[in-house]
Amino acid sequence: MDQSTLRLGFLVGMIGLIFLLLYKDRENVERAGIMFYRRTGKGLDLIDRIAKKFPRFWNVYSWGGILAGIISIPAMLYFVAKLVHKVVSTGEPSSGAGLVYPSTASTVTQSPGAIGVPAEYWFISIAVLMVVHELSHGIIARAQDFEINSVGVIVLGVIPGAFVEPKGSGLPGNESDEGKPHGAWNEGDWISNIKVLAAGSWANYLTAGVFLVLAIGLTGALTHSNGVVYQAQEEYPAATAGMTNGTLTGIDNYTVRSIEDVQRATEDLDPGESVVLRTSEGNFSVTAAEREGYEGGYIGIQFVQLDTEYNESVKGFSGFLGWFLGLFRVIAFLNLGIGLFNMLPAKPLDGGHILEAVVERVIGEDAKSYVNAWSGIALLSLIMVLVYSVAVSL
Repeated sequence: MDQSTLRLGFLVGMIGLIFLLLYKDRENVERAGIMFYRRTGKGLDLIDRIAKKFPRFWNVYSWGGILAGIISIPAMLYFVAKLVHKVVSTGEPSSGAGLVYPSTASTVTQSPGAIGVPAEYWFISIAVLMVVHELSHGIIARAQDFEINSVGVIVLGVIPGAFVEPKGSGLPGNESDEGKPHGAWNEGDWISNIKVLAAGSWANYLTAGVFLVLAIGLTGALTHSNGVVYQAQEEYPAATAGMTNGTLTGIDNYTVRSIEDVQRATEDLDPGESVVLRTSEGNFSVTAAEREGYEGGYIGIQFVQLDTEYNESVKGFSGFLGWFLGLFRVIAFLNLGIGLFNMLPAKPLDGGHILEAVVERVIGEDAKSYVNAWSGIALLSLIMVLVYSVAVSL
């Protein structure tokens, strides 16, 4: 049985397990449309203890979240505006953004409007992402003396998630705050509200950093480079000499193990000079050429990645280690990407609620209607761009 079939079975099994658990606990599960959620008070005491034990740390942490939000919100606004403008003005499908879905492929795949992640990586990464995101919301909420009604799990269709329910959140079935204003974290002053709202994405950024460092550090410790993988560019000297694609291991008397080695070996190369390239395809004598906008001699090689292999001491565990290194990279990628998306200034995303808190501070109660209108336009535009991108690529 191949890996794609195994992943498909895993994906179907996980979806079945989600609905089985919902059915078994149906007396405690509430539903609103295609949204199922299960509230519980378990974990609230732990959140409270963590928040109250290190108040100074959490104050500094929450200000870090605000700083991250100040950078993220305009960055995401610019990114989405540029994305929409490109699609509208050129008709080309979007690249660099898309719906992240569980895939049967063994690697991350990207197509216009969609990003596929190996199914097992997707479920684990989403679990890590949601736990750190909601836990961060909850801890900062309690550090700011906000009340929390409950924590729980949520399933939107077949997509699992988690939530921390603030007092007065207005979730369906919440009758504990009748007559009080409903919204996200609206008990305190506007700065406290923003601290709590920004805490989720801030935790995702930090988690992304931790797993990225782990992936890079472990890769460096457990592997070594044999050279640099390249592709020869058509109509340039390397391709003319007979090179296509392979691994570059040396240039003249230089041994190549990294891009930096290539740069050192060719920094004094002038047009018309020849070098011997040692590659997995063989040895080639290549005469450098001129290229507009490029200083020095140009040999016409595009470098793709390092050609790495595991050290002898761990080669027997290469499959196991490769799986975990891939998982760490996906966890980092999804935490960063979804954390940034959550800072898009459009409700119901946290970035939209932050925008509402700031605008309300400036113009008063009318802020909600303005932000709601803007949010509808922004999210509808983004959805239309992604749907269009997927449609034209089919």
